[in-house]
Amino acid sequence: MKYHPPSNHIYYEDSDIPINKKEIKDAQVIHELERSLLLQSYEYFHTTLNEEIQFNEEYFKEIHRHLFSNLYDWAGVYRNVNISKGDSMFCPSMYLDSFSKEIFEKLAGDNYLRDYEDISKKILFAKKLAFYTCELLVLHPFNEGNGRSLRLFIDMIATYNGYDYIDYDESLNDEAYILASIECMQTNCDLMEKIIFQGLQKASS
Repeated sequence: MKYHPPSNHIYYEDSDIPINKKEIKDAQVIHELERSLLLQSYEYFHTTLNEEIQFNEEYFKEIHRHLFSNLYDWAGVYRNVNISKGDSMFCPSMYLDSFSKEIFEKLAGDNYLRDYEDISKKILFAKKLAFYTCELLVLHPFNEGNGRSLRLFIDMIATYNGYDYIDYDESLNDEAYILASIECMQTNCDLMEKIIFQGLQKASS
């Protein structure tokens, strides 16, 4: 389902395909290319993780930029229009910068969640990951690709702490992730927390 901005439509007419640099108008082709770019971005950000990484706003934007810069002019740039999907209206564009700053200041106060390697902290780690997942879902700062860039961002925090990428397969297949995202819009992180906790497993040594 595409987003519905009131103006500055980013899609080709009568389609859910964003206007892109390669002028691809075939949905299957664009989706395959986006999947390939997502895999490349996972590899890039995984291999560049180090002790100095700060999971801040610029890192978050860089993930989206790396993911989509080959396709879209607005990669890594916050949207300047209001958007909605279904019955969910995301953060008004006029508040994106200030709300984003608040979220990432709070994340900085949590030391960017870099202190949760100990398995005894898994419950708290899942709770923190769910909280920031919900905050950034409500923010929904980009024109497209919010979910993918957000999951990559959260996966890098998990990886930094010695976990595998979070397994969302079951929740994505049975739409539990969508329901959890909708609940996030109602400031309820419980279902997202359950999904993340169940999908959070220590990496094998």
